[in-house]
Amino acid sequence: MRRYGWICGAFVIIILLVVIEMKIISSACGYEAKERVVVAARDIGEDTVITGEMLEIREISSSAAHGDAVRKIEDAVGMTAADPIYDGEVLLKGRLTEETADTVEAQNKSNRLYCIEPEWDQANAWQLEKDQHVDVVFVPNHLNEDNACPEAAGLISVTPPQTGMKIMRNIRIAGLVGEDGEIMKNSETGKIPKYIILEVTQDQAVFIAYAKSNGRIELLAIPDREP
Repeated sequence: MRRYGWICGAFVIIILLVVIEMKIISSACGYEAKERVVVAARDIGEDTVITGEMLEIREISSSAAHGDAVRKIEDAVGMTAADPIYDGEVLLKGRLTEETADTVEAQNKSNRLYCIEPEWDQANAWQLEKDQHVDVVFVPNHLNEDNACPEAAGLISVTPPQTGMKIMRNIRIAGLVGEDGEIMKNSETGKIPKYIILEVTQDQAVFIAYAKSNGRIELLAIPDREP
């Protein structure tokens, strides 16, 4: 038994010597183990829902990698920043939350937020959700509105053009407002929003304002909810 003890002890000493030698060699060569972590590719504000283009993968030294660091971009996409995250900062799991903030913001900061009230017969309004995309249809009160109707990006005439109808495609819903004036969450199924907030360009906002004064607006929900 004593012989086996000596043999085991010798193996332990050999292993320790090999580990020490490897550390000495790696230090002499300037080698340091790296780890892949997710970092912010730009400043991310508090309560912002994180998307893929906001993030990037970087390799940093293992000694600098926080144990709570996010390792895969897909693990952070769709989460909400609980605190401001700055450009180049490593994302930490503890600073992300699955709760969506009750805020309405334009994804493109040069766009506008325009609020509309769906008509009583807009039956599909209860199916709409934040970040879903819809087509906006303008039905004029009178014929031959082409000359007076303002132009806007994505606006096309409906055939035949004599109807004066227009359709503006792929407009993002920035938020929904309930009867109580509070921002509705997508989980509140079965409730019909009192107001729908659309993210539009300035020209599109002008067109919608014109359409509201000169006819009726209908929203066409896009079933797959893809932009």
